[in-house]
Amino acid sequence: MTLGEQFKQLRQELGLSQPELAEMAGIEQSYLSKLENDKSVPSNEIFRSLLKAFNLELAQFLARFDLNSSRGQLSQIPDIENWLNRQQQQQGERQRRYLYSCSALIVIAVTLFYAGFSTLLFSEVRYQYESQGVVKPGEPKDIFHSWRRLILATGAEGDKQWRSKEAEMVQRRDVDYYLTRENFGEQLVMTVDGGLRSYQLDKQWQEPRLINALLQILGVLLFSAGIMGFVLERKLFKG
Repeated sequence: MTLGEQFKQLRQELGLSQPELAEMAGIEQSYLSKLENDKSVPSNEIFRSLLKAFNLELAQFLARFDLNSSRGQLSQIPDIENWLNRQQQQQGERQRRYLYSCSALIVIAVTLFYAGFSTLLFSEVRYQYESQGVVKPGEPKDIFHSWRRLILATGAEGDKQWRSKEAEMVQRRDVDYYLTRENFGEQLVMTVDGGLRSYQLDKQWQEPRLINALLQILGVLLFSAGIMGFVLERKLFKG
C-alpha cells in the first residue's frame, strides 16, 4: 500500500472527510487530495501534523507498511528516513551479536568435545598402589622388602635374628590397596596410626568415565546448534 493510500484509509477509519482532516492538519483540502492520490509527498512538518491528527506514533504508522516495497517512497520524509536508518543499524547490531553467539557456540563445542575425547580434564586411567604393612618410626620405608639387610650378625646368632625378624615381618604384614585417578609416580607415602604406609605402584588400567562421553555429546549438540544458527541467519535477518 502506498503512502497516499494509507492516508486515505486512516482518514476513512476515523470517519473524517477530506475537509475535516485538512483542517485538523492545517493544510488545504486540495493538497490533502494530492497526498491521498500520491501526486505529492508531504514535508516533514506536514507529515507530523497528519500523524498528530491520526493520533498515531511514527512506529504505529509504519507498522501498516511493507517496508521492503515502500521504503523508496517513505524515505523521502526525513523523520521516516531517520527511523528506518536507526532500525537498520539496530538490526545490524542484533545480527552481529547473533553471529558472534553462533561462533561462540562452535568454539565452546569444539573445546568440550576435545576435552571429553582427550580425557584431559577427567582422566580415565586408574592407578592401584599396594602397601605391605605399617612402617614404624625409624624404619626404612621399604622395610618389608629390605629387612634382611638389617641382620648384621652371622653364624647361629644371625640365624636366630633372621628367624625372629622373619616371623615379625610375617605377623606385621597387612596388605592394603589404594585406588586413585591421580598419578603419584612409583611410590606414595601416607601417614597412618603407628607410623606410615609406603605404597608402591602395582598396576594401572583404562576405565571409561561417563563425564567424558557427556562432554563429547554436548560438544556435538552445541556445534550443530552453531552451524544451524549460521544456516538460519539469512532467514532471520532478511531484508
